[in-house]
Amino acid sequence: MARLSRITELSSVDQLIIGLLILYLFVFAFELFLVLPCGGWENLEGCNSSSAEAALAAWQGYYEIDPYWGAMPDWYANIMNAQDTLYNPFWVLSLFMFLTRRQDTRWFRTAMIVVATATMTTSLLVFATQFVHPEVTTFMKLSLLQVNALWVLGPMLFIFRMHRAGASGV
Repeated sequence: MARLSRITELSSVDQLIIGLLILYLFVFAFELFLVLPCGGWENLEGCNSSSAEAALAAWQGYYEIDPYWGAMPDWYANIMNAQDTLYNPFWVLSLFMFLTRRQDTRWFRTAMIVVATATMTTSLLVFATQFVHPEVTTFMKLSLLQVNALWVLGPMLFIFRMHRAGASGV
């Protein structure tokens, strides 16, 4: 059985990563609260179940800054579906690996680099399309950066941490 570590026994970088992973999992749960009643990201527009209405109200602020969020194009829905089926479940595994001090195993480092790169790449793709959208104001761009920057900065930190562990021969 895996022994959980006290967070204070880990490096400050690993503690920060654990905090980011917990944030990612919280957002994942919050996204599922929105998308499951509607049957998928591509069905958000026009979704009117009672639980969906509560979820939509909770996400209202994000609807106001992301021009694609309500009427989600297929490419964006595909990114969100990949996030919810591939990336987000990997963050659960990642949290377990860090809490049990297994984060430096070779297979996990490789997987973390791959998933972090995919997360960062798709986030940058979404940023680029949001920023050139004709209806996005400067305020909306700044808001989108504040809300979503951790999906670029977090993976950059993960990649840095995994490369550092590999360079030290762990």
